[in-house]
Amino acid sequence: MRQRGFTLIELIVAIAVLAVMGGAAYAGWFNVTRIGNSIEKSVAQYDALERTFYWLQEDFEQIVRRDVVDELGGKRKSLEVSQAGEFLIQVTRGGWTNPAMLQMPPRSDLQRVAYVLDDQSHLLRRYWYHVDRFDSSEFQERRLLENVSGLTFRFLNLTGAWHTTWPPEDNVDDNFDDLPAAVEATVEVDGVGSISRLFILPY
Repeated sequence: MRQRGFTLIELIVAIAVLAVMGGAAYAGWFNVTRIGNSIEKSVAQYDALERTFYWLQEDFEQIVRRDVVDELGGKRKSLEVSQAGEFLIQVTRGGWTNPAMLQMPPRSDLQRVAYVLDDQSHLLRRYWYHVDRFDSSEFQERRLLENVSGLTFRFLNLTGAWHTTWPPEDNVDDNFDDLPAAVEATVEVDGVGSISRLFILPY
């Protein structure tokens, strides 16, 4: 009895079926991978957002009324916001752990902090080891968030009025030393939108 093999047409059909099944499997794997990468990216972005608000909360809720001296010898308030400049906002805060006074020269538990938005849309938290910097401008920097298009603030004074700058724009007292009752921070992130948080200050 003669054995019958596959015909050329049968082979072509089988190869075509395998190609279709392989293409479908690859498309499914590609979509799953793409969705997984998108979810992972979104999770990382929201983690970065939470980390950003964590640091803002730490800095605002531990703010202290203590003026500082900058590199040029000028006096800076405990809280200063800038509409156009290198820093978006600067604060002097307490509660900075100082293990066994290991820093040389020794530093206090106060810290001067600034938030910076660089030209690559990165939000940075910058801090100095010594509050009064005099001729030293050494600092440390931490990248908090990417794809940031803006970070703005509103300040609630003790009478219940909101201001977009601090000291308030209507202040004419050079010795103004008040702190706001609360700060609202709004960060704008590409692909996410605007997110706001309110922080109550200790004074």
